[in-house]
Amino acid sequence: MVRRLLGLAVSIGLAGCAVTDTTQYYTLGEPAARSRDSRESASIASTPRSGDRTGTVGIGVGPVMVPGYLHRTQIVTRNGADQVELAMFHRWAEPLEDGMARILAEEIAARVPTERVVTFPWRGVVARAIQYQVVVTVVRFDGHEGGDVTLDTRWRILDSQGGEQAFRRSTVIEASKAPGHEPIVAAMTRALVSLGREIALEIRALPR
Repeated sequence: MVRRLLGLAVSIGLAGCAVTDTTQYYTLGEPAARSRDSRESASIASTPRSGDRTGTVGIGVGPVMVPGYLHRTQIVTRNGADQVELAMFHRWAEPLEDGMARILAEEIAARVPTERVVTFPWRGVVARAIQYQVVVTVVRFDGHEGGDVTLDTRWRILDSQGGEQAFRRSTVIEASKAPGHEPIVAAMTRALVSLGREIALEIRALPR
């Protein structure tokens, strides 16, 4: 009898181990629209303006600060004016603020242009080489499935002494174009690309 019970327990344990994890993981990535924008960015960046010395400027991106409702691994969607839904089986593969900083840094580097773009945190020699720092506070970054994604931010550009060179509030709306979480993530990337373009233009206008 004891042997039968032990055998049954082992069988149940093995069956439990065989359950497949259906969780899908996402990163802010490279949709087709971003690839087209990158080619346009490269064309703009390759044509320096008179007196433009941005190629030597060091830029730090971050910190990017997200509100508490986004500080989690689950992808957040909005299902009402004041209601959000946490996707238990659709999660970020990295902290959302890290992915946002990465995409913004890539877009700024493509448009300024400079290879001296780093993401927060930085220290030592890298910190001393930063001429401008971009600090982003996220007010809202979510969307409706099959609807629009909204990126609402306040951002500042600081000089090497911590002085404020620019302060802006930007709201970007992108259509997710189809139901599901993959189109939402792609729309989020496009929204970040638009924000990165706006920040890069501001940096190019600053004195060297």
